[in-house]
Amino acid sequence: MVENKFTQQLEESFSSKDYSLFTRRCLDFTNDYSLPDNLVNDIFELRKSFLSIIEVNPSQQDLLTNEAASVLEKLRTQDFALAHSPDKISDCVFKATDITKQFHSGKTPFKLHPISFELKLGEITGVVGENGNGKTTLLRIISGQLSTDSGTIEFPALGQFSNNWYEAKNKFAFIPQRIPKWHGTLLENLLFFATIHDITGEQNLKQIDYILFRLGLDKFRDLTWDQISSGYRMRFELAKMLLWRPHLLILDEPLANLDINAQQLFLQDLRFFAQSQSHPIAIILSSQQLHEIERIADNIIFIRQGKTIYNGKQIEFGVNRAVNSFEIAGNFTLQQLQNCLTEPLGYKIEDAGTAFIIACRVEVKWYEVLSILQKNGFELNYYRDISQSTRQLFHKDI
Repeated sequence: MVENKFTQQLEESFSSKDYSLFTRRCLDFTNDYSLPDNLVNDIFELRKSFLSIIEVNPSQQDLLTNEAASVLEKLRTQDFALAHSPDKISDCVFKATDITKQFHSGKTPFKLHPISFELKLGEITGVVGENGNGKTTLLRIISGQLSTDSGTIEFPALGQFSNNWYEAKNKFAFIPQRIPKWHGTLLENLLFFATIHDITGEQNLKQIDYILFRLGLDKFRDLTWDQISSGYRMRFELAKMLLWRPHLLILDEPLANLDINAQQLFLQDLRFFAQSQSHPIAIILSSQQLHEIERIADNIIFIRQGKTIYNGKQIEFGVNRAVNSFEIAGNFTLQQLQNCLTEPLGYKIEDAGTAFIIACRVEVKWYEVLSILQKNGFELNYYRDISQSTRQLFHKDI
């Protein structure tokens, strides 16, 4: 069996009886590695069983244990080769150097100030910031829907076509915040979309089966736009784009119409798709769900009024900070907090609306603040360490 994080996830998800994760990762195994047909069939049958049980009676997941154990044992005892070896021309799919864009029309002219960044295969970049500050403008430039006023754009992973926008756009997939209405059934659209991307014959059907079962959309294959929810329309758009394995996936506010559970599943899947062994993807997305995005993003771009406030690795944000910051909420007032956490001890407190933000000396740890609050009888219903989160860059509305 191939030893990597991929297979470790299979072992851990099986041990914890997380059959949602187990069956999804097994399907990814069929997409990334060359497997015997009988094993592929077993994996698809297992996924079908899981989806059927979840729809009828989620409490009966334990019925899958023997079936899952059989699949895992077969995976353990075989060696596999990658179904496709990724091109190694360059991992960089999109390279921007000092690009700008200015809009002169309207009452409030807007300018996206110079920004430089790279989007690489296997990495996720999150674009965050207040509304109306340039996130969608940046994504539309990346997708080729908007031209730049200055700066340069290259596509190193395309080799000889590294400066060719036409070739690049054939490798890029863009899902806007407002998804355009489609006609016909979900299956008919997938068949058509696969065909126009030169996926035909038996491979067409195999790819469609994989993506439908992988994203839990099989039961909707014969439904139309009006028969599915906005959340499933987003998953259908994702299926339609992933079907043809783009180099770059661009998503504008993809979480807006998803409930909290669907958001978590969607983001986890994005991480898996980005890090595919055979078909890695560069992903860039914008979202107001800041903490969720920070958990999966390798890179963060924070934009305020068209200017880049932060552009770098997510884990490096706040490394050299001067203070620690904690966001809390509960049944208490700003005055009560100020009486408890006095400024001489290095605490400064801001009322952020539905929560309070506490800033203190960097040597003060989260558990020390929590201990003081608990000793003083404060009942908290929310507590988060935001010392290394771009949450600190958001301004309170005036």
